[in-house]
Amino acid sequence: MSPSVPPLRSTNRAAAVADAPLYKEVRRNLLQCLAKGEWQPGQQLPAEPELAARFGVAIPTVRAGVAALVATGVLIRRQGKGTFVARHDSTAQEFRFSNILNDRNENISTTRTQVSLRKTRADGHTVQLLALDLRESDFVYNIEAVLQSEGKPVGLMELVLPLPLFTKLTKADLEQSADNLYSVYQRVCGVTVLRMEERVYARTADTKTAKALHVKIHHPIMVVDRLAYTFDDRPVEIRRRSFEGLQHHYLFTHNRLD
Repeated sequence: MSPSVPPLRSTNRAAAVADAPLYKEVRRNLLQCLAKGEWQPGQQLPAEPELAARFGVAIPTVRAGVAALVATGVLIRRQGKGTFVARHDSTAQEFRFSNILNDRNENISTTRTQVSLRKTRADGHTVQLLALDLRESDFVYNIEAVLQSEGKPVGLMELVLPLPLFTKLTKADLEQSADNLYSVYQRVCGVTVLRMEERVYARTADTKTAKALHVKIHHPIMVVDRLAYTFDDRPVEIRRRSFEGLQHHYLFTHNRLD
């Protein structure tokens, strides 16, 4: 990725303090179970009384812990059926991880074209960002694609993925351009993205970007850098998207002020 943009830096989320509410402990326990693969995407969780007995808490406490994960999209409640591990549906969650809007104030739906995939050794910064275990592998996938919306190129995307987690991923999987990438990760590789951090920068188009987006060199470009995490706060994806900057903007909505 171009050195002209300041590098991403991972943030270390602080561990919960000892006097945290019990429902947060339930939430952590549930996440640990999910991280170990005890319940797979689409699978139903045990009933609340069973979870309460397992974790040694009251049923309302379990309910609050489950509700916290439902609110973040990790779990999903189905009326009259129970609670299930959420899937990254390719259509229903298309905009869940996207904050890019066009000049009509609409979330843009993009397709991936001109996809390339190659395997390389990670540099030091990538090793640090993805917390790679060098005893396991220092190889990563480097992926590039042009993003199109309404039939025209609007952005470039670069991905870096740790090879040990994505060995089953193929170029053909990535070229299924209508599928949400996180749906592909989950379905093909069993990797579930839970959260992400993004940084937005203003830049101008270099030669490569200008050619791909059909704009002039030095045209305004919006760069969005992302670091995505799975269970146990493990980083699993570095993503950079460079969008045409005059007709697109980034919107973040904070629905709670507490």
